[in-house]
Amino acid sequence: MSRRLITAAALMCAFALAGCAGQVDLSKSVSNRTTVKAGGGFGDDALRQIEPCGLLNKDVVAAVGKASNDTASRTGYSECSLYVTDTTGKVKIGLGVKVGESLFDAPKQTNKQINGLVIVESRTSSGCSESAVTGRDPDRGVTVSATADSGDTCDWAGKAINAVINLMATNPPKYPATPGSLVTRDPCADLDDKTAAGILGKAAVKSAYGIRSCSYTPGSSGVTITVSYDIASDPYTLNSSSKPVKVDLTDKVKGAAQWKDSISDNKCDIGWAQRQLNGGKGENVEVSFERSQPVAGEDVCAVAKTAAVAVAGKVSA
Repeated sequence: MSRRLITAAALMCAFALAGCAGQVDLSKSVSNRTTVKAGGGFGDDALRQIEPCGLLNKDVVAAVGKASNDTASRTGYSECSLYVTDTTGKVKIGLGVKVGESLFDAPKQTNKQINGLVIVESRTSSGCSESAVTGRDPDRGVTVSATADSGDTCDWAGKAINAVINLMATNPPKYPATPGSLVTRDPCADLDDKTAAGILGKAAVKSAYGIRSCSYTPGSSGVTITVSYDIASDPYTLNSSSKPVKVDLTDKVKGAAQWKDSISDNKCDIGWAQRQLNGGKGENVEVSFERSQPVAGEDVCAVAKTAAVAVAGKVSA
């Protein structure tokens, strides 16, 4: 399979939940993924605890240039962005950091390591991304992006990734431990094997997308259960065009949003806010079931609900 880095441009255009000056109060893996051996805590469990805006501190900014009047903006659990300037104060640089990002199609190797982690580089039309590879099968890592209208964006991204990884190895900024939060949860562990096998017809093969989403399949294409965690608006608001209906999952999770996919009639999604946050956002769970070829008489939403009930019981326990 080809492997290309997802560029961090999405970091700079995703919704800004809150500046880090007013942070949102957020406080076992059963997959076969491999963690790269390195100094410091770079396993998936450790990466989930990282508060991303804390990675764009004054020392990291100083490694690139000068602070601006911009406030860092968290975009999801593990993403943050901030505008700075170069050392002359004339060039505006957009810095983005994403922790636990999936890496596709290995880009340019830099022959560089930081704290034992291999660094890879990806240039885009708008800038440059440098990633420290923290895990394999599938590849994932910590990515820092730099965008600017002029200047050497790979030089800035390289300086920033060096400072970020060293910070993570020595004094990582962490979310506070908060009851009910999804921050530390592994989506590849929150759907029990018995339920997954009952839906899929055989034991599930689990494939993570980054550190916040996991797909469960029977080992062949055609049937997929997906469990994802994110910080976002209310699921009803996000999916209003799909006309979601309310479903009760457990005694603790009632009124979850259920909707049919707008593209595929053979896919159904169920989402709910596990924990409400400020700014109209929440820590959301989304569970989906999709079958590429329809089965006569099958209600894909009923199947999705079976999976969602199991996940809801686990995360709300």
